[in-house]
Amino acid sequence: MVNEKTSTDQLVRRFIEDLGVTYEEQGSSNIQIKQALRSASKSKSQSGVGKPEFIFFSGNHLIIVEDKLAIDKLEYKNNDGIIDTEFPFRRDYAVNGAVHYARHIIEKTNSYKEVIAIGIAGDGLHYQIHPYFVSETELKKLPEMKSLEDISPENIEEFYKVAVLGELPKEERELREVNKIAADMHEDLRNYGQLEGEKKATVVSAILLALEEPTFSLNQLIGSDRVGGTDGEIIFNAVRVYLENAGIVPYAKVGEMLDQFIFIQRDVTLNTVNSNLEMTPLKYFATTLEAEIMDKIKSNTDFDILGNFYGEFVKYGGNDGNPLGIVLTPRHITSLMAELIGINKSDFVLDPACGTGAFLISAMNRMLGQAENDDERRDIKQNRLYGIEIQQKLFTIATTNMILRGDGKSNLIRDNCLTFDNTIMNGYGINKILMNPPYSQAKNDQTQHLSELSFIQQALEMLVVGGKLCAIVPQSTMVGKNRHDKARKKQILKQHTLETVITLNKDTFHGVGVNPCIVIFKAGIKHPENKRVSFVNFEDDGHVVRKHVGLVGDGTEKGKREHLLAVLAGDEDDGTDLIVKTAIKDTDEWLHSFYYFNDGIPSEDDFYKTVANYLTFQFDMTANGKGYLFEGVEENE
Repeated sequence: MVNEKTSTDQLVRRFIEDLGVTYEEQGSSNIQIKQALRSASKSKSQSGVGKPEFIFFSGNHLIIVEDKLAIDKLEYKNNDGIIDTEFPFRRDYAVNGAVHYARHIIEKTNSYKEVIAIGIAGDGLHYQIHPYFVSETELKKLPEMKSLEDISPENIEEFYKVAVLGELPKEERELREVNKIAADMHEDLRNYGQLEGEKKATVVSAILLALEEPTFSLNQLIGSDRVGGTDGEIIFNAVRVYLENAGIVPYAKVGEMLDQFIFIQRDVTLNTVNSNLEMTPLKYFATTLEAEIMDKIKSNTDFDILGNFYGEFVKYGGNDGNPLGIVLTPRHITSLMAELIGINKSDFVLDPACGTGAFLISAMNRMLGQAENDDERRDIKQNRLYGIEIQQKLFTIATTNMILRGDGKSNLIRDNCLTFDNTIMNGYGINKILMNPPYSQAKNDQTQHLSELSFIQQALEMLVVGGKLCAIVPQSTMVGKNRHDKARKKQILKQHTLETVITLNKDTFHGVGVNPCIVIFKAGIKHPENKRVSFVNFEDDGHVVRKHVGLVGDGTEKGKREHLLAVLAGDEDDGTDLIVKTAIKDTDEWLHSFYYFNDGIPSEDDFYKTVANYLTFQFDMTANGKGYLFEGVEENE
């Protein structure tokens, strides 16, 4: 029996067994590797047999793991910042030992010229995982991990492409492909259609809806200038027939949607044959959308393609998007939030500020993944997804989104969720809410009713007792520094239960300048005085900003996400630097940083990081109209 000499060995053994791979300890039965290790001892003389603590293959990739119990024995770098594999460092440090074995195998074998060497230090509660890519010419540090999930046989190839080769993650590759189409369409709509701002998204929505009408065909678009026969009128009539016959929205709402599309009927530029295109711009746009986008939208993915089109169109508009509080939530966040509150196929899901419909798409995708037959899939699409949106342009996009994905049915309502009759949603049995409240609209006493907490408080009233709400908001929302926020926090706890607050990566909304967090409430149950709330620091989520690209995964995002979910479920442990569970008061700052106490000796890097975090927090508070909190600080001190 293998000697389980340290808790670290047991931790690593569990990590590897979770991968479902065959592994060996203290050596290898592979002939080439066994030969290479004969003179690979970590001793000073290197005369003995090398005995890696763990060695296994994931796919075709060779993995070597060395571990140490003490965190400070994770890795040693010399004055040049290089992993030193000389004695005694290869013996005393986990990473150094793993790299030492990797280099020996690469040098002594013909088949294994690349190795992933991993050092792990700590125990089941406090540990660190540092992986390195080792080749004949390279030693490359890879992103830190929270488990070995990212190098499982199912994930290793994607990890290798992203972390080792520097390629973009699969989701980002898909996003860039769609955004390239959107960017080209943006230019075409402007150059050929003379369109600006929100009209671009409106034209795209109209064409996509027309393509759903069975009696419509691109061949009908011949560039006629006769009244009733323009390409725009043909598209408009196809949309009207489709909306009226499908029963997808209340009849009164059909008129509102059609009002958005009226201009395309007689717009001269859109309906005149362009000599360069040899067709009207409308037919050109319709041909492009049918060929490049339609199948992607209907492919049962959680990717909000229309939302990304909208984001691309308004990026340059100046009068749209962020100034109105419209912040499009990244795909990895919408899917995470759906998973955090366990959305399943029997739930009734609402987004009371649904924007382009990204949360509903993620919820639908998760629910469809659990459906077992066509009846269940139809029920999910037609009866279990609801949304409210006040802005007509966003309502039109969201409705189009849900129609294209939902078998011609949409349960979206154009209304103000702050004044909407809660009993209507109570009647639908809404038990899960996902939302990103409009950002930073409460600037003064007159607009405090538009604060993020106000949206959350109203949304909670739409849930059945015991229902779950998951919202993403600026961290400043959880602070409660003015009397309005304090009053709402107190009121909320009298009627509802705060369960979890997760501090997110500061670059989640890269370029927007907001530090976000996720908050989870249980509706209709007064917050128990001694309830321990989970406060999580998930800033290291495996996503980084790449120059000229934006926020992308670094190859470890899946493993870190799975670890977060496992810790919250109680299936895995971690230290207080990740999660603090504590009772709360309404006057507390509901953030991990408020409750977390680091009793370790701070390093110089810790000092700089703390100062940077404070300055970032100050900027965030100022951007949310709370800059007055920092006025006169020096005088008071």
